[in-house]
Parts: sequence; structure tokens; C-alpha cells
Amino acid sequence: MQIQADLLGNPVVRPADIETTALGAAYAAGLTVGVWTEEQIFSPGEKMKKDTTFRPVIEELVRKKKVESWCKAVSRTFDLADRSL
Repeated sequence: MQIQADLLGNPVVRPADIETTALGAAYAAGLTVGVWTEEQIFSPGEKMKKDTTFRPVIEELVRKKKVESWCKAVSRTFDLADRSL
């Protein structure tokens, strides 16, 4: 998560419950079939318990170069996929 914070240039919070991805999938499925309402899931009383906050630690110039490299890699990957079609 430190890499995410560094590349985004923003703090990233890791929740105490590390299964939040599974919980989110369950909420989405439940919303779709009417088990829950949005009000039940997103009520103001429901607060995520935080574990750790990762703060950016790399310099802005380094961050920009890393993001640029990542964008180039993604672009090359899409180019390869286009050629195989």
C-alpha cells in the first residue's frame, strides 16, 4: 500500500478488516438482488475502522517519473493486445 500512496501522491488507509474487498463484493451482490438498501450499507453510522495510514514518502519528481513509466508500460501492453486481435 506504500507504493499506492507514493504513486498516487495521497495517503492510503488500510482498514482493520482486511477482508473489505470480499465485503464490498457481498454488498454489491446484496444490493443487486435487494437484500440491502443503499441506506443500510452507506449509513452515516457505519465507519470503517482504520489500521494503518500510508503517507507518500517519495519526492514529486520521482513520483511523476514512476507514473510516466507505468503509463508507458500500460500503453505498450494495450498495443500488444491490439496486435493479437
